[in-house]
Amino acid sequence: VEGRSWIAMGDPIGPPDVRRELAWQFRERADAHGARASFYEVAASELPVYLDLGLVLRKLGEEARVPLATFSLEGPRHAKLRHARNRMQREGCRFEVVPAAGVPPLLDEIEAISAQWLAHKNTREKRFSLGCFDRAYLARLPLAVVRRDARIVAFSNLWLGGEREEMSIDLMRYGEDALPAV
Repeated sequence: VEGRSWIAMGDPIGPPDVRRELAWQFRERADAHGARASFYEVAASELPVYLDLGLVLRKLGEEARVPLATFSLEGPRHAKLRHARNRMQREGCRFEVVPAAGVPPLLDEIEAISAQWLAHKNTREKRFSLGCFDRAYLARLPLAVVRRDARIVAFSNLWLGGEREEMSIDLMRYGEDALPAV
């Protein structure tokens, strides 16, 4: 619950008829409390249910899948990425993945970067659909870092899939002295 909004993370779970009924119950309970019902990150196959509820669809973001085994920076399509990487290397930047066991000694440094990022963006931690800076949480995960010389200037935590075939990022932050990518 946030203000007058009741937000469900994802679709209701269960057989199709049960999911539909749960969505209606959620909407009715929100209405009874003078609140707005919202469903976040729902399946495209379930959109008719939400339209039947009288809700409005809003696209909030995108998801990308990159097959790393075949990805290349070659060719005109990736020229901007290639130029950004080359500039970072010229400026003394390097990318590194730190295993979870190596993260605790970096927490003070990345917390300062996170605070700078929040201040620069004039925002606060979201905590619902995105991660937030939490030392215990970040210490359990590998960390991708960009170092400029010896200092960390950007970081992201890494979620590894159970089969170690997929990876995603959650929290992504950069400091004031990070170079613009392009």
